[in-house]
Amino acid sequence: MEDTKSARTWLRIFAAGYLVCCALLLVSLFTPIPYGDLTRIGRISEREFGWHEPPPPIPDADVKTWPITESDILVIGDSFSVRYAWQSKLVGAGYKVTTTHWDNLGGVVCDDFSGWLQKSGFKGKVVIVESIERLLYDRIEKSQSCKTMKHAFKPTPPPFENPSRPAPGFQLNWDAQLLSGWLTYQNTKEILASDSWTNTPDRWGPLIDARVVPEGCKQFSHRACDKLLMTAEDRVNPALTAESAQFMKRFESTAAPYKVVWMVVPNKTSVYLQQNHADAFRAAFNPQNIGPDLFALAEQNRFKMKDLSPPTRPTCPPGVTFFSGSVCWRLCARYSRHRPPRRNEPEPDVKNRYA
Repeated sequence: MEDTKSARTWLRIFAAGYLVCCALLLVSLFTPIPYGDLTRIGRISEREFGWHEPPPPIPDADVKTWPITESDILVIGDSFSVRYAWQSKLVGAGYKVTTTHWDNLGGVVCDDFSGWLQKSGFKGKVVIVESIERLLYDRIEKSQSCKTMKHAFKPTPPPFENPSRPAPGFQLNWDAQLLSGWLTYQNTKEILASDSWTNTPDRWGPLIDARVVPEGCKQFSHRACDKLLMTAEDRVNPALTAESAQFMKRFESTAAPYKVVWMVVPNKTSVYLQQNHADAFRAAFNPQNIGPDLFALAEQNRFKMKDLSPPTRPTCPPGVTFFSGSVCWRLCARYSRHRPPRRNEPEPDVKNRYA
């Protein structure tokens, strides 16, 4: 009799555990697949923070690359550049562009940069160096003491699909872990109930911040439009300084005879929460005429187009026309209309380069 009672107890425990696992599995299966980096890393609801504005389209024919030996323009960039979205404007204007990631260079540009370009076979005249604001300070610090480029040129391949393709519709989340749906629900619930939330895994430290943005619903198309997700690196990494801008100016001489254009993409916090965060850097950078002021451009346009910086991406999507319908893509496209010299053309008037 006791054996029967014990067996029933264990059976009840097993059945309860099975039902709990089934419930967790169903929650995870029906939790929308995270399309943005921040929702994926932070386990936050794509339903609440996924954008709804359609992205500006990019012609398939303009999402392409060339070998460095055939290219007019070399792009050194990060996640903002690897999807080939803003470069498509240059391609559409008739330029041959090749792109590489900072990581392929070891995160530095060194004193022998021009010689390295020649050895790599680059015969063009223009190098666009793009970096998100929060990572540029460290890249400059390491570059200042770098004498020799240690890595051979390695291009970043174009994306497998057009970067302007919108996020797919609802699909069962078969790749989710058992607890993903429950954790996503819990994190999203906390974000919606709080003015300031940070995802802080024990192993990694602060990863994702969620903050209230004044007049957020005039600037974003996602459901929880009064809140914005951003990487905690925006907050914890060192700010760019006037010395950073001075190095960038000196690098023009280092890179000669190539023309260098610096493209500093502002942090989301710099666009929406702390517009004066990079004032010291901008005061030194802008008069030197070494690149566009994307900070000012973002400030001028964040109310004109929703999702200028998408809610689920750390920055402008890597080249995603979708930039959530976003304009960071358009910001860069705007400056891409400046026509850099092709191989055998005379140089334009540098003073009017960004007119």
